Amino acid sequence: MPAPIVITGIGIITPLGDDPHSVLGRITHGDCAAGVPEDFSTEAFACPLCARVQGFRAQDHIREPKLARLMNRDAQFAVAAARLALEDAQLIVGKTYLPEKIGVYGAAGMAGLPLAEVLPLLRASVSAIGEFDPARFGREGLRTVNPLLSFKILGNMPLCFVSICENLRGPNAIYTPWEGQGARAIEAGVESLLAGDAECALVGGCDVKTHELAFIGLQQEGCFRSWTETGAGPVPGEGAAFLLLETEARANARGARIHARLDSFALRTRRPTDTTADICCALWQGLRLRGPLAAVVTAANGAPALEQAERQAMADHGIRPAVTLAPKKHTGDLFAGAATLQLALAAVLAAHSKGRVLSHCLGHGSEQAAFLVSPP
Repeated sequence: MPAPIVITGIGIITPLGDDPHSVLGRITHGDCAAGVPEDFSTEAFACPLCARVQGFRAQDHIREPKLARLMNRDAQFAVAAARLALEDAQLIVGKTYLPEKIGVYGAAGMAGLPLAEVLPLLRASVSAIGEFDPARFGREGLRTVNPLLSFKILGNMPLCFVSICENLRGPNAIYTPWEGQGARAIEAGVESLLAGDAECALVGGCDVKTHELAFIGLQQEGCFRSWTETGAGPVPGEGAAFLLLETEARANARGARIHARLDSFALRTRRPTDTTADICCALWQGLRLRGPLAAVVTAANGAPALEQAERQAMADHGIRPAVTLAPKKHTGDLFAGAATLQLALAAVLAAHSKGRVLSHCLGHGSEQAAFLVSPP
């Protein structure tokens, strides 16, 4: 990259905790957050598990209690993770950088509301034979809707709340709804720094896939196909991850601690005929991957076919890292937030191992990505 980009802040909210070093340790020791949901039955779904964040208190992270009541769980996680990233970077908005010079780029999932919150609307909008009736929706369904529901249901609201809570007014964009779009958000942050549109960039993603509506959407999308075919597969998770990116020159000028250097990244749109091996090979070529790797943060999510294909592709290309890490198998799959969490853990691994770390951001959807980081 023309100007070296570094990671100076990490903020995460995951089912295994909110400290990246602790989460990395728990993954290394084999801890897993997956469990059977207690508030809804998974009998209608191929996947029987989810991974939830326990003990999260929005009031610990959100200064205005009134704002917290307007947020869905996705947005609360996003605001909390963004706050942790800024605190970790020791960045004071308005002092370290002007609000107009801080970019915000993030990804969010869809269907962010539990079924209970939209059930009155659905019941009032169906006909006597159980079909959706547009006339009933307009005549009776809308009357059941709290006007504030739009704050919780619109896909751009998590990033809006991050900007509002932290007074961030720089360039911004929202991407939905899969891991590849989370990688695009990171790419957008890097490009804004290189173009001089922003002096630092807060990049990340959030998602909540631990309720019935999310399970319905994932099953319809085919995300549970591996569970049907093999009895194993991705476990839907929830949480958020944000990173603070700066040019190395700016970070050094303000005396910031640098977690890792972002050496390169590659993104690819999956074609219908692409195999996992094809995607990996194309991404590695885009990264100009040379020399040994200390670790790989893999895309393995519990689906045997993906894990085997990724492992075989690395073996065929002589990629033999000292350490491989599969966060999704432990924290659950954060989908829109997964790419940033993968990269955050790669940055921590790079600092620990004093070597380069490859992070695979492969998942559902057309966009696939990989990132290469090195110690500061």
